[in-house]
Amino acid sequence: MIETVAQVCLIALGLSMLPAIYRIVQGPSVADRVIATDALVTAIMAIVILVSLTRNTREYMEAVMAMAILGFFGTVALAKYLVKGRAID
Repeated sequence: MIETVAQVCLIALGLSMLPAIYRIVQGPSVADRVIATDALVTAIMAIVILVSLTRNTREYMEAVMAMAILGFFGTVALAKYLVKGRAID
């Protein structure tokens, strides 16, 4: 049962990545591209977690944590750059 639910979630996550990729390519502003990139990283993290769940292993959790940290700091740095003109004070 859990495998079926995971497969449906993987399909839904794959489909949810398409608008994010479109917004990264066609985004009218840099802020739209940053938000779409953050959404794409979140979807990829969810996919990795679902794969880890279906394989019944915890080996991928360190990779998910690294992606979460890098995604967060990247979004904050780009937002700060857009607002103040520099990422580091």
